[in-house]
Amino acid sequence: MEDIKYKVKYDMSEAVEEAFKVLRANIHFCDPENKLKTIAITSYNPGDGKSTTSLNLSITMAKSGMKVLFVDADLRKPMLFKPLVSKDFKGLSNYLLDQAGLNEIVNKTDVDGLYFISCGIKTQNPGELISTQKFRDFLCEAQYNYDIIIIDTPPIGSVIDGAIIASQTDAVIIVISQNAVKTRNAIMMKEQLEKANANILGVVLNKVNKLDYKNYYGGYDYYDSKRKYSRKSLKELEKVKRDKYD
Repeated sequence: MEDIKYKVKYDMSEAVEEAFKVLRANIHFCDPENKLKTIAITSYNPGDGKSTTSLNLSITMAKSGMKVLFVDADLRKPMLFKPLVSKDFKGLSNYLLDQAGLNEIVNKTDVDGLYFISCGIKTQNPGELISTQKFRDFLCEAQYNYDIIIIDTPPIGSVIDGAIIASQTDAVIIVISQNAVKTRNAIMMKEQLEKANANILGVVLNKVNKLDYKNYYGGYDYYDSKRKYSRKSLKELEKVKRDKYD
């Protein structure tokens, strides 16, 4: 691994960052003994935001002090559309084809504790590559060097790769966009993962409508009205004091 820091482009608002902190905490609650070392992230459709979710979760975990490895295991998608790409184009596929060792494909980022492996060169048989013992060897080898490995997989509604990867990891998280996935397709995805004996950790609802999000937090008005609540609290406190001494 070269000592080169790749700049990670991300833009999380306060609300988004808080949501990923909640996701990180929920993963920890599901795994209090920290036995989950490899987590696959998948979705039903392309464009549901699984890659963004995978990367933001990796960043959030790294910011908490963990040593995190983000792995792009979507070997079918061209590098042009990837959030992180190695400059020498070596990645997971090169490792699986015995063209590079683990240290040669790991890249360091400017986020402390965050490393990544890109998908590598395009191959004719990506589904077969991730089904080999070599992929299991990759997971075993990587676990010795990192606290957690987040794996971005292809959408299950398009190819079987995501289910194959999920079957070899400790857990899988499903990403679903609001109003974008039909119920029967979501059920089909769940059943496919269960057939693969994958450990489904939960579901991330992505691309939630701003109005729905605001209505969800409306009772708290957490992000928008801190001053209003402060004034209200002071008035209530003053009223309690007056009642006490009247």
